[in-house]
Amino acid sequence: MNPLDVARLGAAYATSLAAYAVGGTPRPFSASFSVTDRCNLRCAYCNFPNLADRELTTAEIGTLFERLWRMGIRRLGIVGGEPMVRKDLPAILQLAKQKGFFLTVNSNLTLFDRVPDALGAADLILTSLDGDGSQAEHERERGDGSHDGVLAAIETLVRRGQRVVAISVVRDADVDVAKRLLERAAKLGIGIHFQAQCVDAPVVRGALPPGLVNAHMRHFWQELEALRREGAAIASSGDYLQALARWPDFRQSARLVAGERCAAGRGFLFIDPVGRGWPCAYTRGVAGSVDLLADSWAESWSRETPCNTCSVGPMLEFNVLFKRPLSAASNALASYLL
Repeated sequence: MNPLDVARLGAAYATSLAAYAVGGTPRPFSASFSVTDRCNLRCAYCNFPNLADRELTTAEIGTLFERLWRMGIRRLGIVGGEPMVRKDLPAILQLAKQKGFFLTVNSNLTLFDRVPDALGAADLILTSLDGDGSQAEHERERGDGSHDGVLAAIETLVRRGQRVVAISVVRDADVDVAKRLLERAAKLGIGIHFQAQCVDAPVVRGALPPGLVNAHMRHFWQELEALRREGAAIASSGDYLQALARWPDFRQSARLVAGERCAAGRGFLFIDPVGRGWPCAYTRGVAGSVDLLADSWAESWSRETPCNTCSVGPMLEFNVLFKRPLSAASNALASYLL
């Protein structure tokens, strides 16, 4: 990892944090760009493949990256769908690294063995391991074949010296299952970021398990925080886990609460496959968007969001960066950067 990229990222985050603190002009430092809605899997909780839209060409993506750099973005997440369904993904990642972004890629890794060098430019690779990471548990949520080659791909990436974090979507809130996954992660040399299953937005689908008890869910997140303090391979921050341990109702993933502030659109944003910017992925289709190939985010974004507090994994973790910057930034360095 290039120390200069990390330094640029830190400076951009500080600028974004300062603008957020004083309620100034939005200066997001991070963007997640869905290069495609297409995916070779059909996970029980993800609706992105059903949103299929036109995709920017490689040349248009190069223009987008130039505009993102000029607006102050220094962390760029390449997401989908499944990014590896795009044959030009290696070229897209090279464009991003040539620009100087700290680059993350979300991939299910089932297509990794077809193009094993495609992710070489990434500073951080985020993949998925559900349940306890076994084939049966993983495929229960993500479908037949979703486990094929994933562990081998992780082992290859770790052996190359690339940092890998696996995202695990929590449905049953079984601490014993989480412990088995963490044991597997420790053997693989990766971290696990746990996410609550999300509901009530166009980008997600599926329902929470019948009979879900919020008190049980909150206890699960408390247990994870205890495991993190004991040294388990949990990438999620303590502040994030504590926020989930206080979440009032997991049947509602996002809420509009008087007096709350959200950093979506101000510290981070989401970009769909046609280059429209949204405050975050969860607001895609329900908030105002900006054509980032034509317009300025700072000048054109309405500053309005349908919610201001949520249990949605990435957005909650990013908000922690803006509400508890010292502890959250320290965790980010340890879990995702260094």
